Amino acid sequence: MSSDSDSSSPIKVLVVGTGALGSVYAWRLQTSGQTEITAVCRSNYDVVSTKGFEIQSKLFGTHTFKPSKVVRTVDEATETYDYILICTKALPNLSDNSSIITSAVRSPTTAIVLIQNGIGIEDPFVARFPDNPVISVVAYIDASQPANGLIEHGTNVGLVMGAHPLSARLAQIWNATGVKCLVSDKIQAFRWLKLVWNASFNTISVVSGGNDTRKMLEDPGCRKLIRDTMGEVYRLGEAAVGEKLPAFMGIEGPDMYLAYTEREDSTVWPSMLMDFKAGRPMEHAVILGRPLEIARELGVDVPRLEAIHALLVMVEKQRQG
Repeated sequence: MSSDSDSSSPIKVLVVGTGALGSVYAWRLQTSGQTEITAVCRSNYDVVSTKGFEIQSKLFGTHTFKPSKVVRTVDEATETYDYILICTKALPNLSDNSSIITSAVRSPTTAIVLIQNGIGIEDPFVARFPDNPVISVVAYIDASQPANGLIEHGTNVGLVMGAHPLSARLAQIWNATGVKCLVSDKIQAFRWLKLVWNASFNTISVVSGGNDTRKMLEDPGCRKLIRDTMGEVYRLGEAAVGEKLPAFMGIEGPDMYLAYTEREDSTVWPSMLMDFKAGRPMEHAVILGRPLEIARELGVDVPRLEAIHALLVMVEKQRQG
């Protein structure tokens, strides 16, 4: 394991969930020459283990990324790691995803880095690994994997990391390799800020019948619903963290969020809609479910979030038969 006293040793990083998001952030770490990446790949294992990832990025160009090591399961990752990056979907309604890394956490100095959406995602990891640092991270990225091992990436590749002594090492590497990485002691406020988009555009894209951002914003009624839903998330988030949510990328308030989305060069197909179309589980438990529990605890009225959650769960049940 690398240490401050042995700076020549590579930083050992295990990446769990090496899909579109995980592959891009892992790739940028590996380009530094300071890290050794072990990638857990499931459906894309055969391609990645032989050819690596082909990453077509509007920001960085087209490159091949071959992780230092590629394994099929976490159990095959047998080293002691400095960092374990969790880049999977957060689906606590289906399983406790903290359990999947149990065999890989061999030292209390291993930092568990959660690059996931939603609220309350840290809880199962903190409960299972009380002696390990758990670092919460919010990602801003536009990337997809249209075919196994093929990653299409746009121009967004930002991160906000929770403040911790071990955050600085990764943040420095990411910033040096083109990832805009901010370390903040207000990470929960940034989580709620990210939720403003996810709890509105993501969810409404599904319950409205499968619409992209442009179509939703062109419809006056849908646009108003999105704006009002954003307002509920702002009020709830500010009640939860006890202060005003931060501005990010110049965005502050629902109207600026809508204007920012309209200025995007391309139409966005929200990730939750893509999951729904592909028959994959949706992250409604951490994007709506847990926030609604917090709303009830704090006495914050969020009728639109409640209605959207009820519809989203019903739509998913109907699809499952």
